[in-house]
Amino acid sequence: MSLVKEIEEKGATLAWSPLGSMPNVVALGTKDSGAGGFDDYGGQLEIHRLDFAERGLKCSVAGSIKTNGKFSSIAWSPMANFSAEFTGGLIAGGMNDGTINLWDPAKLMASHPQAQLGSMKHHSGAVSGLHFNPNAGSHHLLASGGADSAVLIHALDRPDTPKQPFVPAPDPGAAKHTAEVSRVAWNTQVPHILASAAANGAVHVWDLRQKKSWCELRDAKKGSISDLCWNPAEGLQLVTAMGDDSNPVINMWDLRSSTTMPLAQLQGHTQGILSMSWCPSDTSLLLSCGKDSKTFVWDLYERRPVFELSAEEASAPAGGGG
Repeated sequence: MSLVKEIEEKGATLAWSPLGSMPNVVALGTKDSGAGGFDDYGGQLEIHRLDFAERGLKCSVAGSIKTNGKFSSIAWSPMANFSAEFTGGLIAGGMNDGTINLWDPAKLMASHPQAQLGSMKHHSGAVSGLHFNPNAGSHHLLASGGADSAVLIHALDRPDTPKQPFVPAPDPGAAKHTAEVSRVAWNTQVPHILASAAANGAVHVWDLRQKKSWCELRDAKKGSISDLCWNPAEGLQLVTAMGDDSNPVINMWDLRSSTTMPLAQLQGHTQGILSMSWCPSDTSLLLSCGKDSKTFVWDLYERRPVFELSAEEASAPAGGGG
C-alpha cells in the first residue's frame, strides 16, 4: 500500500463528505496551536479536494474560514431531508470552549460571506464528541458529548435558529456519565438509539424513545475509551477502543449475548488506540490507528490483523515518486 494523497502539517480533526456528489472531499478543523504564539486562540476550518485522477500528493483547498476557537471534533451531515436548502450538507464543529459552530460547506466553497449559519453553546467544556444521525429522515439530528460529562441532542432543521437541545435521559434519577464524554455514535439501523463513551471506561446505550439508558457497558480496568463504532449492518453490535497505553485493545460487543462481557478482544496495538472505522461495504473489516503510529485492518471473523500500515510505509508515495 502506498501514499496517494496527503495534507501536510495539519493537526486537525477530520470529517469526510457524506455526499455522493462529492465523495473525495474532506473537512478539517484545526486542533493545534501551530506557530501562532501564546495569544493565538483561533483555528481554521478547511475543505480539501482529493483528486485521485491527478498525479501528485497535494490536495487543493476548496474553501477555508477562520474560527474564534480551536476544534475538538467535527461532523458532516448530508442533510438529505433538506437537500434543496443544503446542497453541500451541513458541517458542525465542536470547539474547545464548549461552542458548536455550524457551516454551510457549499457556501464556504463558493466563498460566500455568510458561510457560518449559526452557533450554540450548551456545554461547559470542550465538545469532544459529535455525530450526525446517519438514518434516513434523521440527518438533522446532531449528538454531542463534552468534557462536562453531558450528552445532548440538537435538532438542526433550522441551523440559523437552533432549538434548545434535549438530554437522552431527562429524569433526575436516571443513569448519567460521571466522566468526560469522549465519543458519541448513533446506531446505524435504529434512529432513536445512541451510544456514548467516557474517559472512565463506561458506555451508555441510550433509547431516546424510552428516555433512558438501555444498557451500560463497562471496561473492567476503567480505562479511557477513545472511540466506538456500531456495526454498519447490525444494530446490536459495536466495538470500543481503549486509549490507554497500558491496555490498547478493541472490545467487540454483541448486545444480544452480554452487556457485561465483551464478545471478543482484539490485541495488536502497543500503545493507546486513537480511532476506528468500520467498513460499510464489508462488515468483516475494521480499521484502527494508534499512538504507536500503526494502522491495522482487522478481519473480525478471524479476529486478527490482515494488514498493517506503519508510519514509514504510509509516507512512501505511490510509484516511489511524488
